[in-house]
Amino acid sequence: MPYPYQIFISYRRDGGEDLARLMKYTLTDRGFKVFLDVESLRAGRFNEALFERIAECTDVLVILPPNGLDRCIDPNDWVRLEVARALQLEKNVIPIIMRNFEFPKTLPEDIESLQHMNGINASNEYFDAAIEKLISRLLRSTPLNSEEHLLREVKEGNISAMNDIGLLYELGSEELLQKKMQGAFAFYEKSAKSGNLGALYNLGDIYEKCEKDLSLVYDYGIEEIIFQKSINEAREILHNRAVDCYTKAAEKSFAPAIYRLGNLAEDSLDFKKAVEFYEKAANLNYPAAQNALGYYKMKGIKTDIDIKSAIILYEQAANAGYLPAIYNYAHAMESRDTKIAIEFYERLIGLNPRAAFNLAHIYECSIHDLRCAINYYRIAYEEGFQEAEEGLKRCQDMLWQEINYKMEN
Repeated sequence: MPYPYQIFISYRRDGGEDLARLMKYTLTDRGFKVFLDVESLRAGRFNEALFERIAECTDVLVILPPNGLDRCIDPNDWVRLEVARALQLEKNVIPIIMRNFEFPKTLPEDIESLQHMNGINASNEYFDAAIEKLISRLLRSTPLNSEEHLLREVKEGNISAMNDIGLLYELGSEELLQKKMQGAFAFYEKSAKSGNLGALYNLGDIYEKCEKDLSLVYDYGIEEIIFQKSINEAREILHNRAVDCYTKAAEKSFAPAIYRLGNLAEDSLDFKKAVEFYEKAANLNYPAAQNALGYYKMKGIKTDIDIKSAIILYEQAANAGYLPAIYNYAHAMESRDTKIAIEFYERLIGLNPRAAFNLAHIYECSIHDLRCAINYYRIAYEEGFQEAEEGLKRCQDMLWQEINYKMEN
């Protein structure tokens, strides 16, 4: 029983995509179900699907970069169509105002009320504060991972909710004063017996955690399975149980379990087996497996070096939003298409300081734009990437020399 989407993010690719993706990642992590479309797919039947998602959602966030509404004079502009539909359906429409955005003097009648809606100002410097205001004051949706919501779903027989409340109990939340790990195991077990593959996977994850830290068996309430066993025997029992759970889920083509079997094969240095598992999960379009398989093909580990296939795999996982693949794809494209490399590295600003460092290196050495290089070296350094300090100083000195030279001549 899939949960409906709660929040729809409307954005314009030019200037608004990075913030839209960051909002999606952050709100999803907070327990909301967020819909973020891909603008390039806005055609034909997909147009109708967008309207269906808006109708399904309670809240509609409208990302507003500088000049973000200028094209709304076109009656077929998709941002205008999305906002107009949301207003028509009386959704809770929230403007997300980026730096230097100003509302046009006039707006089309069907979206004119947007400028009167309560919104937030969003920037990288104050992003956390903006998110807190959005969640606490403006959103009407409540997180799907709240205990109250999930217990209600469990009572209604939703086996997915059994797994979800298991996650909540295991990982804890602001609502819970302490972790309810035994409750987590019980809900996973019940949900798994009802056929939920995610719960079966989570049971495997618990056994694997206990294998690494045997004291956890008491927290999860499963100490009887290794009672009076030696340390090595206990770890073997737990390992086998984890593998058994993953294998059962993998047999039902559950991609995360197949990928995890690949991880275990990799941990035991059986790289050939790891490739087989990663390939199966990648064929099911699982981004983490696509990224892992791409790495194996890029390096030629237990497979032929196939850079073209590796880049395709990285691209697929990157377009699905998998952050390590975004970095790997950008890195692979540096020597092939600088524009693409820059585009994907920019998606990681604020998330991966090495991406900012690599951007700085591109601007310094390939494009020879010292001001941009300085900007990205500074970002990388301020995010704790110490290697950026040398590049920052070098570019600042070179820029100063260039300015001095121009003034003297």
